[in-house]
Amino acid sequence: MSVRLADGITFEEFDPLTKRDVEGLQAMFTDYLLEEFERINELAFGNPAAGFLMTVFIHVDGQDAGFMALDAARRAVEIIYVKPEYRGRGLATLALRHTADACPQKLALKTPLSPGGEALAEQLDLARADNLPHEEAKNEQALQTIRNGIKATCTHGKKGGDPRKLCQRCYRKTLRRYAEMMVEKSVAEARAARGRY
Repeated sequence: MSVRLADGITFEEFDPLTKRDVEGLQAMFTDYLLEEFERINELAFGNPAAGFLMTVFIHVDGQDAGFMALDAARRAVEIIYVKPEYRGRGLATLALRHTADACPQKLALKTPLSPGGEALAEQLDLARADNLPHEEAKNEQALQTIRNGIKATCTHGKKGGDPRKLCQRCYRKTLRRYAEMMVEKSVAEARAARGRY
């Protein structure tokens, strides 16, 4: 699926069976997690792709400029991310406005929102969608798994660091692995689904 948003700007549906798409999504999701880590010093919640999500790339002149993951059943944007070099061009606004116009009900952004997400929600009059209890439980489980993994494997804190704080270097390394794992999980689900039909 390809949808033209403006001159040189398109939505392209993520294909979990295409190496280029998988690598592109992994790279952008990693960047998203690391940027949010710098802002909130913790794992940012949200799935880049899954069976219940429709994930699209935002392309500018055929190049990956960002992505959006949409929970169509809840009419809520799980994640929207634009690469730093493409920011300031209104791509997120364009993508959200197009999606909101196509949505039969009021479009929402899943919380918690970054300051930029809050500004977009206000500007475009979008609703906010809190995580459902099972989503909240999965988020907490992922966070605890990451924290426990860092505590169990990090040797940096034992070399004079503050033992009460998680090692920032190991946290970033773990977030990179987490990003790859989350995208690979959606690839495995897509392969399994195609194998059944």
